[in-house]
Amino acid sequence: MKIDFSTLPLAPHAFSEAPMTFCKSEHKRILSSIMDILLVETGHRVARENWQAAQLRNLLAHAAQRSAFWRQRIGTRKSYADVRLSSLPALTRADLRQQVAREGSLMPPGSEPTQKHATSGSSGVPVEFFVSRMNGYYNSVRGLAQHFIDGRDLSLSITRFKSLFTDDPCGFTVSKVDNPYGLQGFVLRGAYKKIEFTHPDLKALSKELRRDPIGLMIAQPRIVEALLQFAGVDFFKEAGVAIWLSLGDRPSQSARDALSSVGIPVTANYSCEEIGMIGYECGSAPNFYHVCTSNVLVEIDQTTLADFDGQPAGRVLLTHLHSYATPFIRYDVGDIASLHKSCPCGHQGPALSNIYGRSKQLLKHADGSLSPFLIRGADILAVADISEFRIRQTELQTIVVEIAAPETLPPAKIDAFRQLVKTYAGEGFDIQVNQVPKIDWGRDTKRLGFRNELLS
Repeated sequence: MKIDFSTLPLAPHAFSEAPMTFCKSEHKRILSSIMDILLVETGHRVARENWQAAQLRNLLAHAAQRSAFWRQRIGTRKSYADVRLSSLPALTRADLRQQVAREGSLMPPGSEPTQKHATSGSSGVPVEFFVSRMNGYYNSVRGLAQHFIDGRDLSLSITRFKSLFTDDPCGFTVSKVDNPYGLQGFVLRGAYKKIEFTHPDLKALSKELRRDPIGLMIAQPRIVEALLQFAGVDFFKEAGVAIWLSLGDRPSQSARDALSSVGIPVTANYSCEEIGMIGYECGSAPNFYHVCTSNVLVEIDQTTLADFDGQPAGRVLLTHLHSYATPFIRYDVGDIASLHKSCPCGHQGPALSNIYGRSKQLLKHADGSLSPFLIRGADILAVADISEFRIRQTELQTIVVEIAAPETLPPAKIDAFRQLVKTYAGEGFDIQVNQVPKIDWGRDTKRLGFRNELLS
């Protein structure tokens, strides 16, 4: 083992000038946290699994102590050392909604603050949940740790795309902010540009992206594929993309091949808003994801196994080891995947492959162009309290919205849903909103919130 920081872009005054010190305290905390994560995720399997077992015991004890909902599911006992995780019931989105509605945050009064979040992921079941300040800190440091795992250049600029409602005439907003991954003043960091988009004008967006070198492009496949169709692959090279980190879905093979043809490497993370980082794509074995073992335990539901390219695959169940505000214990995230004890690259830790999640979140317009489409769970719940929804593009100019809610929605709410979809989709669509007692998902085990039936 060799640790060498000769390529780390240290700032000229990175180190403390106080006597008998090396690093400044704020940098030391982040560096220590990065080392913690690297030791757990890349260190010896037995040590890692012992740590995970202890964290699971802590989480189970906390959930049982603070929640009647969880006491009913996992029981009460002096020690949770002998509890087999696989013996506990899976946590569905409906279960999660019930726990949060009844009990709120499970953090003890006076402990660290929490925030309420909402998402539907790619599914049609919106949920609300709480996260602690530790979760936010972990997610930030974990993102920085990935730079060290992958050997990325920390001095690269970062351009981050985020799907979020905006009423800007161009369909997107741009802001330059401090790099959220920390270590400012310790290493030389590039600029951090954040682009929030709803229904972007691709001509205006491509012009904006040419203003500054993009560097590390953190973007969903739907926006990259829309830009590929509009501007062509050479645009990405000309705009200074050094690497594409795909979020929210696996990049298509055609998109990978296109960017690779101009020398731009492509990698991906597997994550969800409720849990954070679940896995990161192996640099040596594409489409295999090393599980983020400092954050999550991953199981495959053995009752739903099916053959996928010669490998058994089933529903992904996630246990978030740091989910003290809203516990996620055997949470059914709605994805299908294969789980392996190790990766073909030799990594001695769990790995996922054959991840089947969301379909292409792209709308097709009458002129043949494609545009990204995603409505966030928080926007859905802001209109009405619903149990599930499904949006489908069934014809070139037709979008069908199905809403299941506990009570009959008044016409004003139905129209509000129509306007919400129009805001994200743009003009030129007949948007049909129907309230139904229950959505017939058929064989769609993922229960996708949006499906483009013209591209499937």
